[in-house]
Amino acid sequence: MTRSLLGALGAAFLLLACGVEEHQDVKSADQWLAEQDKEGAKQIAESNKHKGSREEPTTTEDEKIREWDDKQANLELRRASRSAETCPDSVAEKTSKGKGTGLGMATVTLTFANDGNVKDSKIDEQFAEKPVGDCVLRAMGSVIVPAYKGEQHTVVWEVDLSGAKEKKSGPKGGDKGE
Repeated sequence: MTRSLLGALGAAFLLLACGVEEHQDVKSADQWLAEQDKEGAKQIAESNKHKGSREEPTTTEDEKIREWDDKQANLELRRASRSAETCPDSVAEKTSKGKGTGLGMATVTLTFANDGNVKDSKIDEQFAEKPVGDCVLRAMGSVIVPAYKGEQHTVVWEVDLSGAKEKKSGPKGGDKGE
C-alpha cells in the first residue's frame, strides 16, 4: 500500500511540476516574415537616428586595416632588430680587457608587399654576403606587418651590431613609402 501511495504522489507531483504551458499561436511563414521586417525597420530607424553622432567612427575597421600601420610596423621591426642584434657573428671577439669591439651600425632596407610580407631586403655593402649580414637579413626579412592597401612600402632601418648594452636600432631618417 505504501508503494502505491508513493507512486500516486510521485505521479501527481510530476504532473504538477511539468504543468501546461500557455497556448501560443502558431505563426504562418507570412506572419513570421512580417514580424522580422518590422524588427529590421526598427533597427534601421535606430541606426539612422544615430548617424553622424560622435559614437560613430569616421573610418571603418576595414578601412583602418587597409592602411599602412606605422605603429605596428615599428613594433615588429624593433622585435626583429633585437633578434638581429644577437646574431652569432654580430659581436666581435672580446679583447683581453673584456670590452666588445662590435661591428657598428648596419643599415637594412626592407620593401614590403601589400600582403604584409617582406618582398625584398638589402643590407650595407660592408655586411653583404657575410655571415653576420645574412643573419641580420634573415631576422629582419622575417618581419610580417598587417596587410595594407596600395603599393609596396619601403622602410630603411638601422640595426646596432656594436654589442653595446644600450640598443640604438631604429628607423634611419624615418619611414618612406614607395
